[in-house]
Amino acid sequence: MMIAYHLLFQDPVHFGLEGIGQEAVEQAFRSDSLWGAVLQKWFLLFDDTPEQLCTNTPFSISSCFPFINGVRFFPLPMGALDAVIEDAARHKAIQGMPGVKEWRKVRYVAEPLFRKALKEKLLPADVSLDQVFPMAIYEKNNITGATFQQHEQRPRIMTDQMNGGVSESAFFYCTDQFFGDSAGLFFLAQFDGDAVREKFEAALMLLGDCGIGADRSIGRGGFVFFSQSVDFPAPTAPAAWLTLSLYHPTRDEVQQGVLTGGRYSLIKRSGPGGGFHVSRFRRSDCWMLEEGAVIPFHAQGDAPCVLKQSEFIPHNIYRNGGAFCIPLHKGAA
Repeated sequence: MMIAYHLLFQDPVHFGLEGIGQEAVEQAFRSDSLWGAVLQKWFLLFDDTPEQLCTNTPFSISSCFPFINGVRFFPLPMGALDAVIEDAARHKAIQGMPGVKEWRKVRYVAEPLFRKALKEKLLPADVSLDQVFPMAIYEKNNITGATFQQHEQRPRIMTDQMNGGVSESAFFYCTDQFFGDSAGLFFLAQFDGDAVREKFEAALMLLGDCGIGADRSIGRGGFVFFSQSVDFPAPTAPAAWLTLSLYHPTRDEVQQGVLTGGRYSLIKRSGPGGGFHVSRFRRSDCWMLEEGAVIPFHAQGDAPCVLKQSEFIPHNIYRNGGAFCIPLHKGAA
């Protein structure tokens, strides 16, 4: 059974990207970051060893995606809008209609359209503007009533902890992200049993109190959640599989042709460790397949070790690249 967890944020968040200062952010929260955040709280509550739980996690989760006005938005399957983009290129002179550039920026589609995309290729007549995200298309066509996220920048100064002074180069900006009143994020999860789900939800509840993202020490990232079951009808013989998480293929999966037989885009995941003892150490860079990849078989993925245990690091640090997949019908592959 698949469970959808909906996160409603009571405070601003900061889902930062590496760059100058803290200005760059991304609108969603990736599966590897969510996995690490949940496990940190899990270890505070339960007597499980990090090595065992990280290398043999008893649950799988997707990345977090937009949830707007009661509608869930899922990642766009790679190539699903090809016919729509070709149609936009042919009719680019029609005023008021989205062009090729706007359609290429679409990252998510509403659940009804997503379910249709699991079964067949999308045609221009299937797609309406209120079923796509980001909101740039909504705003261009004056479609109102759906606010997902607003950004505000605030100036900050880095102080010297020894003398309290600052330097001219210590000034930077930080971007705060505010969710709309009826907007938030959701993710999907599957568990190896009811006992695992109970532990997961306890860790998730503690995570909601502590927050996700950056600046948690000043009250950023807190949330409450509710859950409901979700079902995607599976074909008898899936033609391909769609990833809803970041995915790091194993060596065997690469040899089986998961890369040569799939459609995907790549993303580099990097940054310092997230735990108290390891935040001053940088993890190894790791390339992964992004959400929305179409792969030829049901892959498992793995969790590569990105920071090895040492006298300063109490245990190996892993980055989750397990594949959260759902099947595609023959007409959609």
